[in-house]
Amino acid sequence: MQVKRYHANDMQQAMDMVIKELGSDAVILNSRKIRKKGLRNLFSKPILEVMVAYDPANVPSVKKLNITPGAESAEKTIKQKQGSISHEQLDRLDKRIDSIDTMLSSFIDKFSYVKREVTYDYPEDLQALLQKMIDSQVAEELAHSMAKEADQMLRRQHDTSAAEILEHLILEKLGRPEPILHKKFTQKVILVLGPTGIGKTTTIVKLAADFSVKQKKKVGIINTDTFRIGAQEQLQTYADILGIPLQMIYRADELDNALDGMSDRDLVFVDTAGKSPGDEQHREDILEIIRILKPEDILLCLSATTGFAAIKEIIDTYGFVDDYRLLVTKLDETKFRGSLLNLCWFTKKTLTYVTTGQNVPDDIEIADVESIAKQITRG
Repeated sequence: MQVKRYHANDMQQAMDMVIKELGSDAVILNSRKIRKKGLRNLFSKPILEVMVAYDPANVPSVKKLNITPGAESAEKTIKQKQGSISHEQLDRLDKRIDSIDTMLSSFIDKFSYVKREVTYDYPEDLQALLQKMIDSQVAEELAHSMAKEADQMLRRQHDTSAAEILEHLILEKLGRPEPILHKKFTQKVILVLGPTGIGKTTTIVKLAADFSVKQKKKVGIINTDTFRIGAQEQLQTYADILGIPLQMIYRADELDNALDGMSDRDLVFVDTAGKSPGDEQHREDILEIIRILKPEDILLCLSATTGFAAIKEIIDTYGFVDDYRLLVTKLDETKFRGSLLNLCWFTKKTLTYVTTGQNVPDDIEIADVESIAKQITRG
């Protein structure tokens, strides 16, 4: 017995094709609806795929004579062309077309969503606030979702302004900021993560200086970012100025000794390397640091100037970290505050600090969520 597949618009057409080509002894094993592969078939209707079992000995001989003039040479040409392309190449091509199919389908879904939401009939004042949120670079999906929720609340609270309700919803999304808290007579290890180029090392210096100079705490720094020589020198210079012990770590088995050497410190900040998304070795290094040092606090540093698509990629990169809080750098380099709201909404995490310049230790502060909410709604 052999098996063959047929594609048809419906079951009747499939049966007609089977009987005509293989005879009435062929048996239909199963059928299913599929969509043809390839970009040109992306928006076409599904077709019926039928799997048929048949005995070659029982195939009508008429089938072999059913050849129109020129068909034989055409069939030969097709076979020659197919022979020049390997099965692996065809499989790779199919996968790429399927990938494009999936991507375009996702885009169409998102576009349809935005189009539906844009046509939602908001009150005039709420429509203006919605536009301010979008102008502040709040993700459109989030902005429309909050505007609809605010509209529902307005229908119940006639004596409350749209701006007041929307600011309340933004504050709910931002949550209460959670800065680093230190309990007397204990040691706290703070691990700082984040991609390269966002000011992570400078931020650690600012935090260390704030706790050391302003709050009179004993602070130490462990640096595991041995890839950037300039960053090491910068960190060493600041540590010398502040009188803070600094340990440079090149292997994971040095971490225990480094932490033991700082047993008298109230807070120990741990700097890490920033790597590209998908770096498996970086993931394993971070997990090993977490396993050995058992940090009480983990801060993920992200720049306020980074676009939402890139933010999502970074968040996915650090998805293996179970619990962390957000620290946003370079807030002084953008007037838009929507990125902070996007971060809290997308990660379901809370803010800690924001940095507002290069000055050490002054240009760092606990995130002011009330101010952020007002800037998003009032421009």
